[in-house]
Amino acid sequence: MTSPANPAPVPPRAKWFARPGVVLPVVGALILLVALVAPQATFGRTGDARASSYSTEPQGARLFYELTQRLGWDVEQRKVAALPADTNTIIAMLDPIVPMRASDAHELLERVRNGGALLYAFSRTGNAHVIADSLHVAVGLGHPRLHPAEDVSTCSPQQGARRYLNTIWPGDQVLLATLLWKGPRPDSVRGFAAVDQFANADRARSRNAAVGFPLGRGRIIVASDPDLFRNDALRVCAYGLDVVAVQMLEYLSENGATPRTRVAFDEYHQGFGEQHGSMDAIADYLVKASSGRLFFQLLVAGLVLLLAAAPRALAPHDPEIVERRSPLEHIDALGRAYAQVGATRSACLRLIRGVRRRVTGGSSAAGGGLSDDQFLDRAQRETPALAPDIALVRTALQRSVSRREFVSVGEALERIELSLTRI
Repeated sequence: MTSPANPAPVPPRAKWFARPGVVLPVVGALILLVALVAPQATFGRTGDARASSYSTEPQGARLFYELTQRLGWDVEQRKVAALPADTNTIIAMLDPIVPMRASDAHELLERVRNGGALLYAFSRTGNAHVIADSLHVAVGLGHPRLHPAEDVSTCSPQQGARRYLNTIWPGDQVLLATLLWKGPRPDSVRGFAAVDQFANADRARSRNAAVGFPLGRGRIIVASDPDLFRNDALRVCAYGLDVVAVQMLEYLSENGATPRTRVAFDEYHQGFGEQHGSMDAIADYLVKASSGRLFFQLLVAGLVLLLAAAPRALAPHDPEIVERRSPLEHIDALGRAYAQVGATRSACLRLIRGVRRRVTGGSSAAGGGLSDDQFLDRAQRETPALAPDIALVRTALQRSVSRREFVSVGEALERIELSLTRI
């Protein structure tokens, strides 16, 4: 058997970037590298960031709400802006996200001064600093380590590997911000959640993440970090934050012979309930604030000035007033005009029309619908003695007469009017 004279050509090899055996390992290596170096979300700090008693997510405060309820306090979730009428109720305001107005903060603190109680937690990035400014406190820089409570020794051991891989704070140690006094420190201050002291600590910095002190006839606790009440922090027994939270409630409950047994969680400033819109806020400012009322008056004055100076569709003009002459002035002017042009015929016509109107009782159709000639004919038939006067009037109606003759025409018309009865 002999080989063919022309063997089949060998197909060319594909380039390296088109070979699956080369491209697929490279893509797999890139995916693995990205998965290793990409930042991962910290376990327990995902989802809704509000410290709301409705939220069961890691950063919510549902666990604190249920703990308060199971320990015997009567709990309430308020979704309205109005404060409870009973000063025996503890208000828990945990890092609200809805900004508070100065008037709301004043009303809240006045309630505490009149015998109420307030648990107020805020953060450096919160929206309710108006209360902190009124109390002359702020969040200090840094997050020192919390001293563990003595009661945590009885906690059951956690699942070690899982706990240390999914810890909230580095090293699985509670790190909380502290308070910084911006004014005089209140009397009878009680500290909660003690932390390590900074090496260069000043007298204005508190060594606690929360402090309580009397305010008027009531009590208030200010916490610098809402992590004291979040679900993912309270659920770890070794942190001891549940003990700290209960100690705060016990401090606020003390009220002589009638302890406070009710806790109202403020959910309105967490975004629940019917919120006021921007138009309501503007209306409240323009009506209730003194500066708002001044601004509203200036705004109205500016609008009035703008309307006065603005161009108009129809240009304004002064009303034209036509002064009418009295009847006597009108007759005198008409007589002078007729005399200047010698209009004896027109004057005679006007005079006879007047006579006809007067002798016929002022009828609009003077003379009962008769013409001037017919009226004169009828007058001559009624009073033949008026024939010379009537002839003179006819002559004046047909042609112009002199001034002397015109005076005679006037006298003739006067005699006709006096002699005639109403016809």
